[in-house]
Amino acid sequence: MTALRRTFPAMLLLACAILGCKPEPKTLPTAKPMDETKVVALELKPPAKPEKSDPEARKKLDAVLAAHTGGKLELLQKLKSVSFTRNGLINADGPPGRTSVQTIDVDWPARYKYRTEIQFDGLAVFQAGLTPTENWRYPAEPDPSKPPPEKPEKQKLDGEVTLTVRRQMQEDALFLLFPFADPLTVVLPAEDATIGDKACFGLHVWTPALEYVLVHVEKANSMLVRYAFKGRERRSEVVKELVFEEFGDFGGVKLGTKIYLRAVGTDLASWRSLTVTAGKTFEPKYFDNP
Repeated sequence: MTALRRTFPAMLLLACAILGCKPEPKTLPTAKPMDETKVVALELKPPAKPEKSDPEARKKLDAVLAAHTGGKLELLQKLKSVSFTRNGLINADGPPGRTSVQTIDVDWPARYKYRTEIQFDGLAVFQAGLTPTENWRYPAEPDPSKPPPEKPEKQKLDGEVTLTVRRQMQEDALFLLFPFADPLTVVLPAEDATIGDKACFGLHVWTPALEYVLVHVEKANSMLVRYAFKGRERRSEVVKELVFEEFGDFGGVKLGTKIYLRAVGTDLASWRSLTVTAGKTFEPKYFDNP
């Protein structure tokens, strides 16, 4: 298996973040873990996108943002320019439980850089970047019949891989919460659900980042429990779920520190730690190279 195949699935695995870089953020209390034996594939059936939000649904989404920010929604703006690192286990396309580290830089909405490392027959590394003028990956997929070059050159992303990396950027933005606070975001009520042992209300949400996401929120505290959305895996669209089990407080904003990424009812990854530096200032050329 080439280095690209080893690392490419990880590019599709979500995660992420919040304010004030803390190596070991305090873990907030949560309900008991979900019963893994009950995981099933989820279908998305969104209604037609409305011109404006349902007032009651908008109030519920505002309550979610208040619960995650302590009522200080202005903190979310710093997450539009951010670096974060997540650590966990990858199960996709290989033996389960491989350790992975992902480092992501975002300068929303135009620039994105992604690096993932996986322990898989040694250390496999994949990097990719999006800018207004160039989309690249590094290293390029090697020729297995030849020794790997000492200094492999970056390669332009093809159309399909560009779509995947761009979707990953959109998913990461959603995890950082700021798209929910965008004035262009609209929301409708969705059906209630019980996820694990948590009674949840549902919301249909359309944002400028990820066009549609089904959100479920714990009724007791207005904290996020699950996102469901159309992601990309193996060059095609699949329904993905991001399930939150524990949260940490990062400079006043709470996001998942223990989460699961699922597709077609299968765990693709689980993330267990998170560090974040928000409000960064990047030089534009920073995103042009690994």
